[in-house]
Amino acid sequence: MSKKYKETFRQSVFALLISQIIVKCLGLVHKLYLTNRNGFGDAGNAISSAGFQVYSLIISFSSIGIPGAISRLVAERSSRGDHKGAYKIFKISVLIFSIIGLCGSLTLAIFSKQIACYYLKIPEAQLSIIALAPSVFFSTIVAVFRGYFGGRENQKDTAKAQSIDQITRTISTIIFIEISVVLMSNTNTTVMAACANLSSTVANICEFLYLYKAFLKQRHEIGIDIKSSANVTRVRTLTIISEIVKVAVPISLTAVIGTIAKNIDSTTIVNKLKDVIGYEQAKIEYGILSGKVETLVSFPLSFNSAITTALLPSIVASKSNLKKREDRINKSITFGLTLTVPIIVTFLFYGEEILKLLFPNASSGAVILKISSISILFITITQMLNVVLYGIGKSKVPIIAVTCGVLVKALLNNILVPKVNLPIGGTKGAAIATVAYNSVIFTISLIAVKKYTNITIYKSNLIKPLICSSLMIFSSQIAYKILSVNINNIVGLLISLILGLIIYIISLFLVKILNKNEIFFIKFRKNSNARTLVK
Repeated sequence: MSKKYKETFRQSVFALLISQIIVKCLGLVHKLYLTNRNGFGDAGNAISSAGFQVYSLIISFSSIGIPGAISRLVAERSSRGDHKGAYKIFKISVLIFSIIGLCGSLTLAIFSKQIACYYLKIPEAQLSIIALAPSVFFSTIVAVFRGYFGGRENQKDTAKAQSIDQITRTISTIIFIEISVVLMSNTNTTVMAACANLSSTVANICEFLYLYKAFLKQRHEIGIDIKSSANVTRVRTLTIISEIVKVAVPISLTAVIGTIAKNIDSTTIVNKLKDVIGYEQAKIEYGILSGKVETLVSFPLSFNSAITTALLPSIVASKSNLKKREDRINKSITFGLTLTVPIIVTFLFYGEEILKLLFPNASSGAVILKISSISILFITITQMLNVVLYGIGKSKVPIIAVTCGVLVKALLNNILVPKVNLPIGGTKGAAIATVAYNSVIFTISLIAVKKYTNITIYKSNLIKPLICSSLMIFSSQIAYKILSVNINNIVGLLISLILGLIIYIISLFLVKILNKNEIFFIKFRKNSNARTLVK
């Protein structure tokens, strides 16, 4: 592979991590604007999120498993020097998944009314579904490009594309909604929700255009790599299609089943609660969970996803070096938990204050946030475990794990959600069901990794971040109690959280959870033209 585009594992993680910080910060701005915008609020979140969950279900069929599958296949070919075969995988994938993506877009557009009225039971979501329909096609093609770049260990362009996507999404949402308000001379929640989802389509188109441009720039280097593998045995197209299907289907199926878990909320919460608390209030309850809570919970998980995205091709490439593979997995788990555990603890202790700070016009949902935050711990570790299972060819295990989790989720949702008078009923019951769902998946995945590999998952991966997070929250709580008496609550909260963050970073060094290189990931050295990333 051309040296210019080959990245180290740390560089890949760093590029994706920076991208995810940008993406999630902008995503939070996006959600803050929507939730606090007059006429949108929790009701608008419910409408747009309901449409988005159906879109996610279609996407899980057509594109969610593609990056990981193609990344793995391309990495395997490239590690053997078969760059010609890797490029052929890319070309065939573009053709196959373009057709699948087009079918998904047409399905969403044609059956939007039936989906909104009979499946979601939120008729207002029809326009939002139509607005998202073209995005299925472009998301699918983007997934193929991401997979190819990932397999070639070039995550920087993928990271930039994700940032462009979120920047476009945030800006276009504000523009579309404000234009709609001006044109209609009022605040129509249904139209505003559709405008929010239309921005996703525009963002996906921009992301696709950037990746295609990046691909054209790399064609010369790709051509050099292909020429270097001219003597590799030619592989038939049908064989490559079979390989793609064999790898992509289990990952996609896992994603499909996982998306069904989220669709359980979109189909049960409003349906089960409307006869108890009324349709409008039921819609708001769903909006709290799907809009604010899921946005905050997904915030730390996106950072962990950056690590797992870079980890999969690395695992495939280091099959022959078990010690190196185990070291990378444990360091990835440690770093993932170092990022997510303090956020979990912060949500548990400051859930109400955070919602009031971020969503002053719609701040309810603190208990739901606290319950849901527990899922972050299980998901963080499970994502790493699944990378191991996919890397060693045990792709059926995540499918079994997610299926068991969905069954538990569906059962608990139907039992707990209708019982609004109980402390664990209503939307809180749905959040509890999600925690149970993720804990089941984690347990099965952990057992499988221990059974099929010699990899040791160290308890210190979790214990040390917990110790540091405890010191963080203890110091910030003391500071907050003192400051909230003497100064503004918001200012006191921000100062306390910043103080806690400083204590947390210091404690990372004190307990030796990470060394300097692992904190900063990369070193820099000067060359004649610029500062260049090196291992």
